[in-house]
Amino acid sequence: MSRADLRPTAIDLFSGAGGLSLGLKRAGFRVVAAVEISEEVAATYKKNHPEVKVLTKSVTDVTAKALLRAAGVEHVDLVAGCPPCQGFSKLTDKYTRKDPRNQLVGVMARLAVALKPKVVMMENVPGLAIRGKRLLNDFLVTLEDAGYLMDWQVLQLADYGVPQSRRRLVAMGGLDFTVPMPQPTHSRQGDDGRPPWRTLREALGQTGRPVSFTRARREGGPQAFEWHVVGDLKPISKDRLRALKAGNNRVGLPRELRPRCHRKKDEGFTNVYGRMSWNRTPPTITGGCTTPCKGRFGHPTQLRTISVREAALIQTFPRRYRFVTDKMMLVCEMVGNALPPKFAKVAARQCMVALGVSDPPGRGA
Repeated sequence: MSRADLRPTAIDLFSGAGGLSLGLKRAGFRVVAAVEISEEVAATYKKNHPEVKVLTKSVTDVTAKALLRAAGVEHVDLVAGCPPCQGFSKLTDKYTRKDPRNQLVGVMARLAVALKPKVVMMENVPGLAIRGKRLLNDFLVTLEDAGYLMDWQVLQLADYGVPQSRRRLVAMGGLDFTVPMPQPTHSRQGDDGRPPWRTLREALGQTGRPVSFTRARREGGPQAFEWHVVGDLKPISKDRLRALKAGNNRVGLPRELRPRCHRKKDEGFTNVYGRMSWNRTPPTITGGCTTPCKGRFGHPTQLRTISVREAALIQTFPRRYRFVTDKMMLVCEMVGNALPPKFAKVAARQCMVALGVSDPPGRGA
């Protein structure tokens, strides 16, 4: 048995593009299996995690026995997952309590109980603790009834070195033992002995100028440009960005350039049509990260939004990470929906320590 095979094992139940799995691996886990319902998304996961067995189907159609058999193991140390719960996100206007995806939190709990790992870790939107409180409670009770000592908190990921203001609910627990929540390593102002939140400049470094999606398609496809690609802006979007200084949002626009629905009021979601600032922490990256009307995604100085690659860097994906698609909307969703690998590693290290492994063999960088 190789030294790498001695690492604690993990299963990623909602793998997406692989941000969680990357963090698990960097914390020292050996990810043995993953589940992703979309064949197109799974292609990106497989490209970056070729050693992991991926089941491309809905988690609702997966059994514990099938997962273990596919992984080639008899048991697993950690079951982790970020079940889709867009119905409870304040950033979506498609909220409905009947969205079937909301039930995936419960599916994860039941599958985890069947797999009987030593540790369970779940990440989700903060709204799960408010509008989805019943589902969160059911998740916790299901696991607690099976012997897991669960805890949960809503954490600000910028407090852990992620260059982005991004609040997420994290629930963790061990079978007959607790998993302490991670202690912050950064603070907003850096005035308490910890370094300040990371800025856009720190996240991006030197990326150079991107190409437009139209040009990328014409010259070999966006993957040939490593997705350092931006959308083709409409003239009105360019006019809005031209009128804004770095760090401004739609409130800083002249009335005549504001969307009609915002011309008479400054309330509501103000970050739309805004520009980022080099010296500030970026806002939450979403699936609309290259669309001006969906957030403060304008570049600080250039007449464009951030590129897909820049959004991925803010999400702490490494520059070498490959996104295997030529579809703009799909790659933006993969990036925006991901758990930042940097935070995934932080949370996974808590699980590793709780397992009694302080220096796992074969730990990734």
